[in-house]
Amino acid sequence: MSLRRRRDIWDVVVAGGGIAGLTAAWYAARRGLATALFEAQPHCGGQVATVNVLDDWPSVDGSSGVELAAALVNRLHGQTVEVSYQPVHAVALGKGVLLVETGGRTLRARRVIAATGARLRTLQVPREETLRGKGVSQCAHCDGYFFRGQDVVVAGGGDAALQEAFVLASVCRSVVIVARSKLRAKQGYVERAAAAANIRFIWDSVVDAVLGNGTVSGVRLRNVKNGEVADLACAGVFPFIGVEPNSAFLPPSVRRDESGRVLTDDSLRTTEPSMFAIGAVRAGYSGELVNAAGEAAAAVATIAGELGT
Repeated sequence: MSLRRRRDIWDVVVAGGGIAGLTAAWYAARRGLATALFEAQPHCGGQVATVNVLDDWPSVDGSSGVELAAALVNRLHGQTVEVSYQPVHAVALGKGVLLVETGGRTLRARRVIAATGARLRTLQVPREETLRGKGVSQCAHCDGYFFRGQDVVVAGGGDAALQEAFVLASVCRSVVIVARSKLRAKQGYVERAAAAANIRFIWDSVVDAVLGNGTVSGVRLRNVKNGEVADLACAGVFPFIGVEPNSAFLPPSVRRDESGRVLTDDSLRTTEPSMFAIGAVRAGYSGELVNAAGEAAAAVATIAGELGT
């Protein structure tokens, strides 16, 4: 245990156990920094853990998000990193240190790296929450097999929506992608979806309500251009309409953009000099896993230089 830790001050506290946070913690330990990592969920990986096959991460074979996260967690074993499955509730400015509130205790840290990512937006329509887990899901990899041979709907037009549609198409009779506007997904995903025999699109539309008593029986769709409403029968609904950053735990002095994403400079530093932000919680993040890892390494390198390790 380092001298810094014996004085009850961590060099770095990493908030978030996704790919960015895990990489930051590993790299910080490698640089000799006393490091603690906190993850709000009972497992690491973040949203990536729901991805069945990663196609934007360099590896010999196609690994899943769960496998990548597990490999990174295993790399932390033997390093001087304390991993806690608790959320960071708040970060405040103390006298020469940062005060990190988590799990009923307050830690002192020289630097904090926010790597808390983002959570999936919900539809916020009638019966969505009532039927969550009863036909409404946001993880095709977890729940897709429940809909084997049935018809399902995916709401959204980005990479995540199409990735989920591909997983569902492998087990479901049909997948309908409901898109408000032109697809934002990678061209390769768009071409693959267009070529799939059991995937079709409903354009210029949104889900206005989830239908069903006890379980999902369909969705009510509204055309955003002409206002027409129509019901579509289905057994499952998978909303992937974007994300909201998990940045509320940071102090108000850390500036965000209009969506809540944290603003940083080129060194990943926030408007509070001792706080950094990386990955999906940060404004300007590309969405690519390799960039999440790169941001983690860059932030830690800056911190190590400042702390003289």
